[in-house]
Amino acid sequence: MLTLIAAAGLSGCGLLYDIGQDKALQNCERAYSAADRQACRKANSQSYEDYEKRRQAAKEGKAP
Repeated sequence: MLTLIAAAGLSGCGLLYDIGQDKALQNCERAYSAADRQACRKANSQSYEDYEKRRQAAKEGKAP
């Protein structure tokens, strides 16, 4: 039961992350130049799984 609750919580975080990413990518389209739009998309294209790995590594003091 605890595993199910933990899994549901993690998927909720992933969903919220994805919603935030979608909003950030929409904002990229407002950038003035094509280079700025491309840089914005690149900066905001990290998957939740990659984000979580980097976050855990930083928490443990390891390089990503």
